[in-house]
Amino acid sequence: MKRFITLIAATMFLYALAGPAYATLIDKGNGLIYDDDFNITWLQDANYSGVTMTWADANTWASDLVFQGFDDWRLPISDTCSGNTCTGSEMGHLFYTKGITSSSNGLFQNVKPSLYWAATEYDNAQSWRFNFLYGTQSLGDKTQKRYAWAVRNGDVTPPVAPEPVSAILFVTGGMVLSAKIYRNKRRAPNS
Repeated sequence: MKRFITLIAATMFLYALAGPAYATLIDKGNGLIYDDDFNITWLQDANYSGVTMTWADANTWASDLVFQGFDDWRLPISDTCSGNTCTGSEMGHLFYTKGITSSSNGLFQNVKPSLYWAATEYDNAQSWRFNFLYGTQSLGDKTQKRYAWAVRNGDVTPPVAPEPVSAILFVTGGMVLSAKIYRNKRRAPNS
């Protein structure tokens, strides 16, 4: 019985350690990439709209987008860092932390060597934008036409919870196995 309990404890300990050690980009299939650092899901196609657009049009496009049954898309959020190494913005994080550039797309497709709008405004005339060729973040006139890349908060796959019947069968099976082992130990002659 002690071996059985030790085995279960060791298995649970190893299972706890086996969780994801490093944050990563995860291909969820169907054109969706999940970033578990920021807990956001990106469209795999960085040029899904197929056109450049003004900042207002890009925001409208993202908010009206329905893709794979999700209708809560938005443009990426930016911090107010200007220049290179701006890793606090969602696009800067992709570029500098995940290595996603226009020449190194990773899991993504159609990352353009140009500027993408961020949802973050500076004032009535300007908004933040990010360049996937040079890794620079800067302000741009909202009337200029730039690319738009949609992102949504959270993972697209709900967490898996065991159904009640399976959980009951699993626990019952474990109890029966434990009882059987205990009974066999009691029947065994003492040496």
